[in-house]
Amino acid sequence: MGNKLSIILLFVIASQISPVWAETTPQEIIIGVQSDGITRLGYLFESDITSLQTNISLLGESYNDLFVINEDGLPLEYTDSEDGLIIYSLGSSLVNLTYLTSELTGKIGVIWSLGFIAPISTGLVLPVGATVISLNVIPLEIDSESGKTVLIMPAGQLEIQYTLNIIDSEQLSEAAIEAAEEAIQTALSDGIIVTEAQALLTEAKAFFQQGNYFDAEEKATQTVELVDETVEEATMAEARVTAAETAVQIARESGKTIGLEEAEELLRDARSGLQSGNYEQAVIYAEQALGAALKAEKSRNNNLLLGAGLIAALVIGAYFFYQRKPIVEPAHVDIEIDLERLFDEHPELRMDDREVLKYLAENGGEAFAYDIRERFDIPRTSAWRMIQRLQRYEVVDERKIGGQSLIRIIEEYRREPQ
Repeated sequence: MGNKLSIILLFVIASQISPVWAETTPQEIIIGVQSDGITRLGYLFESDITSLQTNISLLGESYNDLFVINEDGLPLEYTDSEDGLIIYSLGSSLVNLTYLTSELTGKIGVIWSLGFIAPISTGLVLPVGATVISLNVIPLEIDSESGKTVLIMPAGQLEIQYTLNIIDSEQLSEAAIEAAEEAIQTALSDGIIVTEAQALLTEAKAFFQQGNYFDAEEKATQTVELVDETVEEATMAEARVTAAETAVQIARESGKTIGLEEAEELLRDARSGLQSGNYEQAVIYAEQALGAALKAEKSRNNNLLLGAGLIAALVIGAYFFYQRKPIVEPAHVDIEIDLERLFDEHPELRMDDREVLKYLAENGGEAFAYDIRERFDIPRTSAWRMIQRLQRYEVVDERKIGGQSLIRIIEEYRREPQ
């Protein structure tokens, strides 16, 4: 009798023990698509209050800005898993999850695509001005909210193609042309010849006048990139010519006339290239002039070479000093950046945007565009687009210093150290 009672008690206790984890399916999924292709996903699902954790699968393999709260608005802890997310939901009956991902969209030319497998019927909120051009399935509902098209799509494989309003494209191309004009003007004011970039800008303006805003934006972006490259080439050429001039002068003052005539002729060619804007040619001739000056010899009394080693060392030192690209360091002020407030007020910021802003905050709230490209190893065009995006969000401004772009977090988010 005692053994039977023990078995019954074990069954009763086992029936009262909740599972350690529970797999769940969302009750609701809403996907908001931004104009830059980033999607903001919102999940709502029930959770067993007695389960230690809840497992949920996410759309997209990578995500940013993930937030998980329960029905009381309290944040819940979570960890990644191979299939998605493990949420520690003990005591919660309802879980709300939001995150950003760029893996659901793609773009070819002017056409955007959105594709994924929906586990349940899913709400899609397209950007303002979006025009749907193809759907692989018929929506369950079609609505509009604040100028945005809202589609309720059935579960299963979803593929949608759309374009953005041409007005947005016109504004973007116009902004790109203005940025290109500013870049060219800054280079010209520094005495740098940017003929090729000016030709590209002319093409961009022609496309704009024809209403071909996409090609206009592309040409304007290429213009900015070419100006940046030309400024770097001009800076290097000027440094090499200066080094060659120093070497020739030292050789002349030392009485080293044998071979010096060749160095002086090469130096004249280097100066000519610098003045005409052929900076690549200027670098080549300047380096040859430097080499010839270092090899120059005295025309008489070759035994009087006292100090020649020291002079050569000075020349080589001057060469390596001048060939370095001069970097103008921003004047850092002892201030703090209120990143928490900035991020709260701009939830639309992408993960890479936030990393750049953190980098700026660590450097007194500012850094040169060149340093940003070097720090994050991104192409000039991508860096330019990012900076333009941050300026549109009104979180940074751009200043020109010595032909370089200084990117600064705006004053609104600066504060004195506490």
